[in-house]
Amino acid sequence: MSTVKMNRSNSLRRGKMIFSPTDEQQSTGSLSEKVSNFFENLYWMYYIHLPYYLMTSFDAFCLHIFFLTIFTLSLFGIIKYIVFL
Repeated sequence: MSTVKMNRSNSLRRGKMIFSPTDEQQSTGSLSEKVSNFFENLYWMYYIHLPYYLMTSFDAFCLHIFFLTIFTLSLFGIIKYIVFL
């Protein structure tokens, strides 16, 4: 068993890749895991979308104007940099 650990540490020192299974490959497919994944996905869905549900139309307008302004100025800066390089 110690040779396995020694080979692994030597591989790490030499920069060789070591296979590490993903979460999906480690998944057992149990009911508790599926329920846990469901609630985690539900949490993130509401966490990301909740601010948009609470915004008024004026807030949404201001947010869109802000991002459109940033995008337009960024695009102008990139084009100006490329043309006048």
